[in-house]
Amino acid sequence: MENQPDYKRQSSLFGLIFGLFSAFLLYFNFKFELESTFIQSIISVIVAVLVVFFPINQYKIDNANILKISDALKIGLITGVIAGLIYAVYTYFHYNQIEPEFITASLEESYKAIEKESGNMTEEQIQQAKDMTKAFVSPFSIATINLISILLKSFVISLVIGLIKKS
Repeated sequence: MENQPDYKRQSSLFGLIFGLFSAFLLYFNFKFELESTFIQSIISVIVAVLVVFFPINQYKIDNANILKISDALKIGLITGVIAGLIYAVYTYFHYNQIEPEFITASLEESYKAIEKESGNMTEEQIQQAKDMTKAFVSPFSIATINLISILLKSFVISLVIGLIKKS
């Protein structure tokens, strides 16, 4: 059996960097009352690509320039899981402790939209729509969506990098 290089340490390190960057960006936007902008989105995508690229590239170098797509996906998903968990935990904490008024404001806005659009709906249907909205606009739901989002980004990025750099 060949002695393959260890990719877990590099993936973990870059996952930590990615998770902390994502959490910092959320806090930065809150602290300075910024809205997400196109520039911020571009920077986030560039950072995501770089933090997935570097461990995959290092693995390929350490593995005598051999890279399988499955290895690239493993590395990308480890990076994504660690980053996603860090970001999800921080998101949950952020919307529970630091900025709980965001959830309240989002719910109120959603409820107003439901009331406005409720033309042919019964009271029971309106209440069901409000209950469903409340389930999706909660710190846990937002954290879960952020976790899934980072996992999907990491998967797609690692797949593309794996296809480009495969041996």
